Amino acid sequence: MTVTDPSAAKERYWTRFLPPVLILVTVLAGWQTVVRLLDIPLWLLPAPTDIVQRFFQTSNLAYHTGITVLEAGSGFLISAVLAIFLASAIVHSKFLERGLLPYIIISNAIPIIAIIPLLTIWFGFGMAPRVMICMIITFFPIVTNTTQGLKSADPRALEFMRSINATRLEILTKVQLPSALPSIFAGFKIAASLSLVGAVVAEFYSSDRGLGFLIITAATQLRTDLLFVAVAILAALGVTAFFFFAWLENRALRGQQAEATR
Repeated sequence: MTVTDPSAAKERYWTRFLPPVLILVTVLAGWQTVVRLLDIPLWLLPAPTDIVQRFFQTSNLAYHTGITVLEAGSGFLISAVLAIFLASAIVHSKFLERGLLPYIIISNAIPIIAIIPLLTIWFGFGMAPRVMICMIITFFPIVTNTTQGLKSADPRALEFMRSINATRLEILTKVQLPSALPSIFAGFKIAASLSLVGAVVAEFYSSDRGLGFLIITAATQLRTDLLFVAVAILAALGVTAFFFFAWLENRALRGQQAEATR
């Protein structure tokens, strides 16, 4: 049984989180000081206190944030399911790998901003084209990371499963997917932020709600403080999504290790 020293754990905690907190406080303090000393206009560069004040004065932030999260989350979930399914098929079929891989690469090479008008023409100004944009922009990192992870399974474990006449599904679920978890979660962490980017860019073109719409509205009205609020919310959402998947990965790997030691 391992005993953790509370003082050592506390020291590791502060060593990990204190530097970024100090840097953030220093940047915000310097920003506030420069804006006030130089008397920079609010429309050009608001002080951090102006941004915080605008945050509490804007009543519809939760609504617009919820719309963007719904679009990004829906596109991400659909993309994750399709990408993992396709990656599982690719690693078991050279024909599919050779046939589909060029098109997967092409889909990532096309600037996402170029197909927003096309999707809007096809599917209208509702939520569907924005969800599809999120799905397209997140598909590549998930499918490539998952494919790479599935291919990195221990050859000895694969050989053993084949020697006992295990089915492809059994090999996939008991050997390949567990070994691919770090790669899959790496794809998730990249895709989560991309999904938010896709949702916001799509809202620039075809929406009357969401954080992207709020940013465009704030920019046209020179409400720079509101623009900073929307950007700060997006940054917070991206960081939250990243750490959520990091936490989920840690839990999954710990559960996997506990299962292996039984």
